[in-house]
Amino acid sequence: MHSQTELASGWADGIISPSMMPPPGPRVRNAALALMALGVVFGDIGTSPLYAFETALGIAGASSAVGVASLILWTIFLVVTVKYAAVVMRADYHGEGGIFALMALLRASKFLRVESGLMVPLVVFGAALLLGDGAITPAISVLSAVEGFATVHPAWAAYSQHAALGILTVLFLAQRFGTGRLGGVFGPVMFVWFICLAATGAVQIAGCPEVFRALDPREAVRLLGGAGWGAWAIIGAAVLAVTGAEALYADLGHFGRKPILRAWRLLVFPALILNYLGQAALVIRTPEAATNPNLFFLLVPGGLPRAAMAVLATIATVIASQALISAVFSLTSQAMDLGFLPRFFVRHTSSRVKGQIYIPLVNFALGATCLFLVVAFRQSSSLANAYGIAVTGAMVVTSIAFGAVLFSRPELVKWRSIALLAALLALDLPLFGSCLTKLFEGGFVPVLLAVAVAAVMLTWRRGRGIIRQAMQFGAVSPEELGHRLEAGGFQRVHGTQIFVVRRPNPEHAVACILEQHRRVKVLGRQLVILLLDPEWANPTENVGGVAASPLGGGLWVVRATHGYMVEPDVPAMIRKAEEQSDGRLAIDPDDSFYVVARELIVTCPENVMSGWQRSLFAFMSRNVVPGPNYLHIPPDHLLIYTWLLRL
Repeated sequence: MHSQTELASGWADGIISPSMMPPPGPRVRNAALALMALGVVFGDIGTSPLYAFETALGIAGASSAVGVASLILWTIFLVVTVKYAAVVMRADYHGEGGIFALMALLRASKFLRVESGLMVPLVVFGAALLLGDGAITPAISVLSAVEGFATVHPAWAAYSQHAALGILTVLFLAQRFGTGRLGGVFGPVMFVWFICLAATGAVQIAGCPEVFRALDPREAVRLLGGAGWGAWAIIGAAVLAVTGAEALYADLGHFGRKPILRAWRLLVFPALILNYLGQAALVIRTPEAATNPNLFFLLVPGGLPRAAMAVLATIATVIASQALISAVFSLTSQAMDLGFLPRFFVRHTSSRVKGQIYIPLVNFALGATCLFLVVAFRQSSSLANAYGIAVTGAMVVTSIAFGAVLFSRPELVKWRSIALLAALLALDLPLFGSCLTKLFEGGFVPVLLAVAVAAVMLTWRRGRGIIRQAMQFGAVSPEELGHRLEAGGFQRVHGTQIFVVRRPNPEHAVACILEQHRRVKVLGRQLVILLLDPEWANPTENVGGVAASPLGGGLWVVRATHGYMVEPDVPAMIRKAEEQSDGRLAIDPDDSFYVVARELIVTCPENVMSGWQRSLFAFMSRNVVPGPNYLHIPPDHLLIYTWLLRL
């Protein structure tokens, strides 16, 4: 994750040299953060006017333009301004937000037993829904933008799908090069986009001031009350206007709460209000516009201005898609560090900002899914049916996890926590229920994607848990191993062996040492157990606290913390441990080897792990990235051995 200082100083990376600028003050830094948030946090919700009002109006009818605008605006207000900005964003874990931050808060609490309940599968499913949203958002956003060129020349409509496929292909192929230099452009471009949203809407409102009736929530209530069972479908379409709401909370650690809220209150929300009111005003003045599949672009006069708006919309949707892709990379990295996914290959694309990463396997899977959706649904209006379930489902999970965090704090009055949770669910459940009406019209797509991703995450977590239990059977403590080494009986050779364990489980490392001795009959003269502990308090710190303890017999235990969003630098941690040992721990880099164990389940009873889970876990285990790719260990000083387990 990015610190505020990194982002404020790096937003113009590649455009303005930091040496040319004086150190920014708090106001300048916050303004820079707010500007960058426009391109990262608000890209998704900022491009929703391209399709949200048009989709809802197609269900409600042209005569309901005011009611539809009222429903959309009040949905945005309640979900974004009230739920996230005023309530949920106040729950952070050392400045970090998102669904995994709530999991960290629950794990840190001693009031609830999180690991043994349903909260872990629920949070994992919520995260999987967000990952599925990352595949749908680029498809519908880019497709809806390129469809706008049909308003300039109707013959171009036949090429919309091909243009979207081409743009998305280039976008995913470009991920390997990183977005550091483009990051400074995203914010200003989205600033221009929101200004255009506000301006085009204001022009239409000027000719139809009666549209301000949409600011009265009774118009939304009147629309839903007169629609009967069709109200659920209208609500499901209005949800498209808040599809980027979860990003406000997920990107809390990137920019901080104040810059995000400042950008929302001063520019984004006012621009959205004016644009949605403008679309309603256009329909009131020109009812035939309601049947046009490119209603948004009719706000702009024909000819060159409309073509320029279509180009700007395409760029804005690419930026929004990039933000979602980057979010998927970050979410995947968090899942790996929390033990829900195996170690995929991760490449940092920026030497200044650690949070800018590229995960090839995830990029390929995401890109292939996105392109498949464009080919399968062909039009943004059809793809809209698949949109919404993932976002509203994740919103429900966030509310439940937030409520669990409230209950985990004994100092809070329980009835107030219950009342707040009930209010949040009273908002989220109707939105989620309305999207379920589209389940068999394409809404099953994000559900299937989420189920598949959640199955992978839970299977990996279960398999690793079974391995830990098997290795701890009859485990020996590090202190006891130190006594055995002092007593002799082990053949020792010159050099240092460093046993690396990614989780702070010393018994696991001791089991690895004894297993190696059983196999090769010798141990190094000096043994180091390095326990890596990802720390949420310092998400971007590569090497945090290091504590080295001698246990006798040449055995040392080194506990090292690192930011949960970074790749730990193992050699740097060892050097820091040497410095803190006052010369007692001396390691020759040329005569030391790092030992990493890979455990594979060979046989496992059905009552421990089902057949499909065992096959899936075995496939993932065989494809785990070896140590040098994520621990910065020199390849010629790495020893990897496979430990076959029969359970």
